[in-house]
Amino acid sequence: MLLKTIPEWVGSVGMTHVAVVGVGAVGGVVAAGLVSTGRTEVTACVRSPLGGLRIDWPEGMTQEASVFEEFDPAQVSAVEWVVLATKAHQTAAVAPWLDRLCGAGTRVVVLQNGVEHLERVAPLVGAARVLPAVVEIGAESLRRGHVRLFDRPRITVPEDDDGAEFAALCRGSGITVALTGDFVTAAWMKLCLNVANGAVTALTMRRMPVFAQPGIAELGRALVEEARQVAAASGACLPEDLPDQIVAQLRAMPAESGSSMLWDRLAGRALEYDARNGAVVRAGARLGIPTPYNETVTALLAAVSEPDDVT
Repeated sequence: MLLKTIPEWVGSVGMTHVAVVGVGAVGGVVAAGLVSTGRTEVTACVRSPLGGLRIDWPEGMTQEASVFEEFDPAQVSAVEWVVLATKAHQTAAVAPWLDRLCGAGTRVVVLQNGVEHLERVAPLVGAARVLPAVVEIGAESLRRGHVRLFDRPRITVPEDDDGAEFAALCRGSGITVALTGDFVTAAWMKLCLNVANGAVTALTMRRMPVFAQPGIAELGRALVEEARQVAAASGACLPEDLPDQIVAQLRAMPAESGSSMLWDRLAGRALEYDARNGAVVRAGARLGIPTPYNETVTALLAAVSEPDDVT
């Protein structure tokens, strides 16, 4: 089934203005979802034309959405919401966009991996408020503007006023927004998954079935266990058997599933290893917890990573 979403409401009074910075797989899904609510005026901040968005949902539905595209930061002004969906290592490169889009009343939703959202983004947005998020959007960019979803998209944010307003913004978008009173645990839970799936798939250049190999499964458990120990010392409440749970989860994923780091390596782009495994190493060093497995894969990922362009 084909669902088309065209912004015929452009310029309507009462619309919420949203700018999406980083319109790759995650940003594309969120942009298309927000347009579909009919309550938002979405601007895609990009360096080259998208030509519209096409989202293939796991149920077989294809969604097509038209968004406004802006190519020059000098042409934008402050908006109510900024959705920052670049990879973590691309954040500094989009500082000119953030500088123009952010005002005293702006909320910046950080749809990035890791646990260092505030440290990374707050210095770039002035008086705007930063809303960190845990993103569960299993998606692959098939080509520019065309995204394949592997499961239903879900975003978790802190249970505060900004989180509640973001959930209201996304109502009817097809994206589930969950509120949590323990964001530290939620963020570290996702990072524990990411230190294994991203690193292993990117280094082996294999999809999730690689975790069926016993040696790879043990490596995954070791990476997660280091992250779990650092997370516990950071205030997160995670189960002791989390490494086994995560490896079992990865083994049960569809054979075509991969990771954003795998897609980036296959495309010759820079890898988001520093916000993942590197964050575990930094926190471990600060807390006095050894992280030799994460240190090793961080060094290997740095060696294979190449510079890329921001979407």
